[in-house]
Amino acid sequence: MHLFRLILKNALRNSRRTVLTISSIAVCIFLISTLQAVLASIYRVGSGSGNSHLRLIVHRATGITQPLPISYRQKIAALPGVQAVVGTQWFGGQYKDPSNFFANFAVNTDQLAEVYDDYKIPPEQLAAWKSERTAALVGEGLMETYHWKIGDRITLKGTIFPNFDPELTIRAVYRDPDDASQEHALYFHYDYLDQAMQQQIGGLNTIGTYAVKVASAADVQRVQDAIDAMFRNTAFETKTDTEQAFALSFVSMLGNVKLLLTAISGCVIFTILFVVGNTMAMSIRERTGEVAVLKTLGFRRNTILMLLAGESVVIALLGGILGAVGAKFAYAYIVATHNLGRAMGLPFALGSAAVFGLGMWSLFAGTSSHGLLKGVRYAASAVSALVGLALAMVFYTGVGFIANQGFFLADFSVPMATVLGCLGIAAAVGLVSALFPALRASRISIAEALRYVG
Repeated sequence: MHLFRLILKNALRNSRRTVLTISSIAVCIFLISTLQAVLASIYRVGSGSGNSHLRLIVHRATGITQPLPISYRQKIAALPGVQAVVGTQWFGGQYKDPSNFFANFAVNTDQLAEVYDDYKIPPEQLAAWKSERTAALVGEGLMETYHWKIGDRITLKGTIFPNFDPELTIRAVYRDPDDASQEHALYFHYDYLDQAMQQQIGGLNTIGTYAVKVASAADVQRVQDAIDAMFRNTAFETKTDTEQAFALSFVSMLGNVKLLLTAISGCVIFTILFVVGNTMAMSIRERTGEVAVLKTLGFRRNTILMLLAGESVVIALLGGILGAVGAKFAYAYIVATHNLGRAMGLPFALGSAAVFGLGMWSLFAGTSSHGLLKGVRYAASAVSALVGLALAMVFYTGVGFIANQGFFLADFSVPMATVLGCLGIAAAVGLVSALFPALRASRISIAEALRYVG
C-alpha cells in the first residue's frame, strides 16, 4: 500500500473543509509573501550594485533638504583619490498629473557617465544629451512606463521651482544591468535650470548633493573624511556617506519597517496555526473509530501518526504553494505587463475569476442533485467569479501603478528565497498543528477508540 496515496485520499475526501482550509492558508501565505517581498525591495535600495561601493554622496550636515554652494564641486574634485564629481539637484517636477511621480534631477552633465559608470548609455546618445541644453537622459524603465521614445518632447511642471516648467527632448536612454530599479529616473542639464533662475533670482549658485567617484575601495574612507574635514567650521558643513548608507538613510525615515512587517507576518503565522490546528483536530476526532480499524488491520502506531500528520502537511503545503508561488507569478506578470496596456490585466482577472468560481463551486459539492441547491450552486459560483474578476482588476491596476513608480518598490517581485521560506512555514504549520492530536490518536487503544463517540 502506498502511504502517500492514502494520505491524499484522506486529505481530499471532505472537499468542502479541505478547500476552505487550503484557501485560508493560501491567503495568509500570499500576505506573508507580499510583506516579505516589500521588505526585500525596501532594503534592496541600500544593497549596492556594480561600482556603487566606490561612490560617495556629499550633502549638507544639517539636512539633505538644505543646499550646498556650487563652488564646492571644484574643491572636492581637487582631492587625491577623486576621479569625478557630479552635482545633483532634486527638481521634483510633475509630468502632466501630480500622480505621475518619478525621480528627476538637474545635473552636471560632463562627468555623469564617469560617476555612474554602472549606467549603460550608447555613446552617440550620450554625446547628443551633453550637447543640447534642453536634452533629457531617461532610464529604460521610465521610458517603458510612459511609452516614450527617443526624440519625444515632454514638459515637467515645477514644484520646488514653481516658476520653471522645463521643456525637454529625450536624447538618451540608460540601462542598469545590475539593478533595474535604478532605471526610473530622468536627468537634465543643471545649466538649463540655472539659466532660468538667472532671470528670476539672479542665479541658483547652489546644488542639493554631490556624487563623488573615487579611484579604489582603499580611497573611500580617506576621501570621505577629507571632504568633511575641508568644510568643517564653515557656514556649509558637509556630511559624506557611501551611496549605500545614503540610500538606507531614506529607509530609516520610514521607521522600523522591518520590525513592523516581521511582527505582522508573525501574527499571520499564528493565525494559520490556529486555523489548521482546529481543522485537523476536528478531522482526527471524526476518524477515531477508523484509527481502531486501522490498528486492528495491523497498522503500526508510527504509520498511523505519519498518516494523520502527513494529511495536515499536505493540506498546508497545497495552500502554501497556491499562496507563495501564486504571489510570485502574479506580481511578476503584473510588473511585466502593466506598461503594455490595461487590457493585459484581463487574463490575470479571468484567472482570478476562475479560481474564485471553482472554489465556490467546490464548497457546494454533493448538493448538485437537489434542485434548489443546484441553482444556488450555479448562482453563488457565478457571483464569486464576478467578485474575483473585479478584485483582480483593482489589484492589477494598483500593484502595477505602485511597482512602476521607481525607488523602493521599483520592479517589485517575490524572491525565490521568500517562496521557499513560505513553503517551509506552511509545512511547519501543518506539522505542528497536527502533531498533538495525531500523537493522541495513534496512542489510543483499540477498545477505547471503538467506544469513542465524537
